Amino acid sequence: MRLETATEEAMKTGIAPVERLTSSCNGESFGISSALALPRPITSMASSVKAVLAGLLVTVAQIVIAVCLLAPEGPFAYRYTTLLQHDSFWFMNIVDRGYETTVPPINHKVMEVSNVAFFPAYPAIAAVLRYGLRLETDNALLITAQMAAWGFWSYFFLFCERWNVPSALRFLGALSIVAHPAAFFLIAGYSESLFLMALFGFIYWSGAEGSAAKVWAALHGILMSATRIVGLPCAAFPVVQSIFEKGFTGLRRPPFF
Repeated sequence: MRLETATEEAMKTGIAPVERLTSSCNGESFGISSALALPRPITSMASSVKAVLAGLLVTVAQIVIAVCLLAPEGPFAYRYTTLLQHDSFWFMNIVDRGYETTVPPINHKVMEVSNVAFFPAYPAIAAVLRYGLRLETDNALLITAQMAAWGFWSYFFLFCERWNVPSALRFLGALSIVAHPAAFFLIAGYSESLFLMALFGFIYWSGAEGSAAKVWAALHGILMSATRIVGLPCAAFPVVQSIFEKGFTGLRRPPFF
């Protein structure tokens, strides 16, 4: 009755009580942060394609810079294979021979005797390419790492789309990562890019709605845990996120979340 009366008065006076009704229904009056009340933005298909293409562009740029500018002098094939260094040869040994060791394992590094110190996800995927597509082992390892780097950069830009990060900040963020010396490991024969791709994918899908998102999060979590031992504690992210959302609802969340 009170709302109908206010509406009738507004029709007579020509002044709509929008401000009064809006302020009375504002979430702040109930102690609820507007950031918590709003649903998370959904990335559209066009934005997803844009993020994936941006990830591909950055990955190709990294490979070109590493091979054409940083690698030693020589033919292109030789320069490309110089992206295999140190631990890469252990992964090559695992792909070619499988895991082998003595019981108990020896206390010094000899890959022909014991090579069980490395997690299986990276060499296993490379082995699928090696024997499925009949590639050379070194090429299979590099393609696996570089495809994972593409996935990592794609998720980086997908997060930027989800959080509505301005284009200038996206560019500066990507540039700061590429400029770091450790960015070399993203496109080299190491497992870092696979782990980061799985970690970012796990967090990305853990924050999405729907049963399909849960399946994708679980698959990324399995891959993450099978790549690095640190993936096991990282798998606790959904629990920590749930505690933050349910146990600290009175706190204002950062604008990007």
